[in-house]
Amino acid sequence: MKHALLLTLLLLAAAGTASAQQRRPPSPPEPEKADKAEKPGECGALPKEWNGEAYARDGITLGGVGLKPQIRLWGLQAGELRDRHTGLETVSGMQARAALEDMLEKSEHKVKCRPARWDRECRLVAQCMVETAPAPIDLGGYMLASGMAYGFNLDEALPWEPRASQRYAGAEADARKAKRGLWPVWLGEK
Repeated sequence: MKHALLLTLLLLAAAGTASAQQRRPPSPPEPEKADKAEKPGECGALPKEWNGEAYARDGITLGGVGLKPQIRLWGLQAGELRDRHTGLETVSGMQARAALEDMLEKSEHKVKCRPARWDRECRLVAQCMVETAPAPIDLGGYMLASGMAYGFNLDEALPWEPRASQRYAGAEADARKAKRGLWPVWLGEK
């Protein structure tokens, strides 16, 4: 009887910790450097564009068929796919990845990306679009508007779209106000 009570208390404590972790807003990541290392060019030449077939690695990262570096979507952050401490997949990370993968499926995984820079892990940081009817959709803007991601490094301007940061910040604000996607969880609501 004592063992069953102790086991029940331990399970409730573990569930409470997991529940609290899901309600907490995502921790801000460490600031990124413009390049991986101190020496320019360590990641190689920045491609002008990349067009190809891509799939969601997590809520902000694409793997491209025939593309060695991964692509990190510019201007956003999402819940981590795996908890750093336990290695287990997180609900918010899986939901973000699923939302990104669903949008990729609508375009048969065909993506057009314009790289802005390399990140510290030698991933291409890029603004990526999918061709859908009636118009192309910006994947980063879609993830922010759906509440599956939040803005990150929006002080960086894109040369080809100087107002992208304002557009992304507006999409995030609208999603937060409407409590779309993961915002109720991040705001600590049920």
